[in-house]
Order: sequence, then C-alpha cells, then structure tokens
Amino acid sequence: MTSNLPAMRGLAIGRSTGFSYDEIPTAERQARAEANLLHRVVSAYRRLGYIVHQGVVLNGIQLDLLIEDGPKKTPVEISGEVGSGQIDKLRREVLRLVTLRGRDAWTDTPVIIVTGFATPVTAHWARHQTEVRIIRLDDLEAEADAQAPPNPDFAPLSAEDLEQQRAQARLAERETLIARLRAHDADAGVLTPTDYEGLCKEVFRFLFDPSLFGFESQTGTSDGANRYDFICRIATDRAFWSALKTDFRTRAILFECKNYTDPITADQIYSTERYLFSSALRTVCFLIARKGGDDSCQRAAQGAMRESGKLILVLSNLDLIEMLEFGDDIDSAENHLDVLIWRFIISLPR
Repeated sequence: MTSNLPAMRGLAIGRSTGFSYDEIPTAERQARAEANLLHRVVSAYRRLGYIVHQGVVLNGIQLDLLIEDGPKKTPVEISGEVGSGQIDKLRREVLRLVTLRGRDAWTDTPVIIVTGFATPVTAHWARHQTEVRIIRLDDLEAEADAQAPPNPDFAPLSAEDLEQQRAQARLAERETLIARLRAHDADAGVLTPTDYEGLCKEVFRFLFDPSLFGFESQTGTSDGANRYDFICRIATDRAFWSALKTDFRTRAILFECKNYTDPITADQIYSTERYLFSSALRTVCFLIARKGGDDSCQRAAQGAMRESGKLILVLSNLDLIEMLEFGDDIDSAENHLDVLIWRFIISLPR
C-alpha cells in the first residue's frame, strides 16, 4: 500500500480528545489513513458479495487482499492517487502481480485499487494497459452502493490490528519456507527440480519483494540457445540493490537452481556463465544449490569475475534459511548477501 495517501472521507481522528488531526504524528496519521482506505475497499467488496481475505502472503508476495467469488480468487493491491511521476512505480506493481499468473491459488486478473488519477495521462495509461485491472475507489464504492448500502456495524481494523494480522501471515509463511528448506536439505528427493526452483523463487520473493520484482520462470534467449530457471528485475529503492545494479552494470538478476545431492562443481559455473553478458546488462547470477559448491566451483566463479566481471554467487539451502531466520529485518538479509559478495571479491586471486 502506498505511503502518499490523501485524506480519506469519514476519517474522524481526535474529535473526542480535543486535539487536531495535525497534532498526530505523521507515521500514525499515515497508518490510520491506510487502515481507513483498506476498510473502504473491504466494505465495498463484501457488499458486492465477495469473501475477503486480508494480510495474505501468496507465493512469497505480500498482498493487501485476496477476494474470493466461487472458484475465482483475485489478488487486490491498494494504492493512493496516481500521478504522472508514479507510473513507473505502478508499472512495477503490475509486474509484481502478474508473476502470480498461472498459479493454482487464483484464476482471475489481479486488481489495483487507486483513489484517483492526478493527470489525464495516467488515466489514459491505466485504461489501456491490459495486465491488471486498475479501478478507482469511487467507482468500486458506487457499484457496491447500488447493490447494498454500507453496513454501519462493520468496524474497520485498527492500524495495530492490521499490522498484527500482516505480521502473523508473514510469520506463518516464513516458518513454512524454513521447514520446506530443512526437509529438502535433509533429503534431496523430497522435491523435484521444478519444485525446488519454485521454492527458491518463493524465498526470494518473500525476502526482497518489492525490491526484486517481475519474476519470470523458464526464460530463454531469443535464439533458443539458452534457457535459465528464472530471472527478475531490480528496483533501486534500497541502497544494497541500487549498489549491486550500479557496480555490476546489470538490470536483472538471473537465478539457477541445482537440486543436486552433492555440492555443485565447476561444470555448473561454466554452463551458467554462458547466460551472462555485460552488453545485455545481465551480469549477475545467484546460483542456488542444496549443498552449495565445492572448491572447484569457487575457483571457476572467481575466474568468471576476474576475466569478464560476471558475478556468480553460489548459495546453499542453509544460506536461504539463515536469511529467513532474520525475520522481517530486511537489512540483515541484505547484509548477509553483501557479506557473501564482499568475501567473494576480496578472495579473488590475481
């Protein structure tokens, strides 16, 4: 949910205590405005007959809502007013949501609710993009009011309750991911290669969404010569990812997942290195293997860095588990990757 929300209708704060809205700290005003906006959207969808799930984590992506109508389950994200300067941000949100397409958890086009469009340009763009449905909140409420009036007995969640609900959903998802990784670390046979690829993708989405977005699976080059497990784009909202993007001149991170019983060898580095090109702004790969890599793997990765500036960072199941165990401290998860990259770089031989 965006942080630049306008004042919402029906938001009466501080009337019984005698202080003004402006006296409330900015963070608290923002939290209350977000809770009020969420309440309006939830109320509208319930009046339209939907079952509404809040604070959902779906395949590693945090969602504001998941609405259910019979067999259809639709992801819903809630935004504020969209101006021309925010189109890029909204495009990233679209890419973030469409990566859920094809999963069994839902069957309908994702929805983004906005409070309005600041310019005709943004309204025109929203009408003509086809990946998601972008709906004005006033239009949604008008449709809901035509079917059923607002329910005065429906009390909105407080900001604290909403945050607690989100935290509980995140905790449950984190514990599930850790348990799946530990089971796989003990027995490679519990997951097929495709299952392992899906698990690794869920972990990185869970840890770094929305800094990493637009995940695409089984992507290949246009000539059909190379096919890698999945790839994602990098946003620059965090210092670590911004530095990675700049230092290695890359716009994306490529992922390869090796569901092997033993540590991988130099051969897996050589096959992966073919996918990386500085001219294509694709120079970074996270190579995930159940048991990590052996010494020859490390030497081969160092050679790729020394000779052509390609970063192939080998990660194990235990690395993923360690990052998940940091909880929602994203700084620590990023720092873990930063330390691994730093150690790799300073150990490069001449």
